[in-house]
Amino acid sequence: MAWYASLPTCHLATGMLLTDPHGRVLLVKTRYCDDWGRPGGVADEGEPRAWRVARRSTRNWAWTVPVGSLLGVDFVAASGARLRSMIHLVFDGGAITGAPAITVQEDEIGEYAFLPLDTATARMAPATAHRLPRALAARRPRRVA
Repeated sequence: MAWYASLPTCHLATGMLLTDPHGRVLLVKTRYCDDWGRPGGVADEGEPRAWRVARRSTRNWAWTVPVGSLLGVDFVAASGARLRSMIHLVFDGGAITGAPAITVQEDEIGEYAFLPLDTATARMAPATAHRLPRALAARRPRRVA
């Protein structure tokens, strides 16, 4: 038991890659972050990854998106205000068709937009923007980037 307590810990974050029929990427601007990002967030203690992604999509949107394939895994070391390392998992949410009515949880999501890849990466934090083109590339052959 003491050995487990001595192991390093890290946070788990999940995100979903969603596009429209034209290949534009859905990004959100939350009220608590300065930069734009994919829908998702930090997992609760003991929460399975698929539940985490599904919970966030249901909680923040008026529709549920099925959790698809794992597209990417990224590790970020502890630094500055981030006291623990983070592992980021990016899942495929597919292409949104049929133009669902998007209703956001207004206390959490300030803005959202479907953006071309270059515009989307320019709005994201430099430390996270690299995940987006890698996830899109992994979607094509169905492999993890």
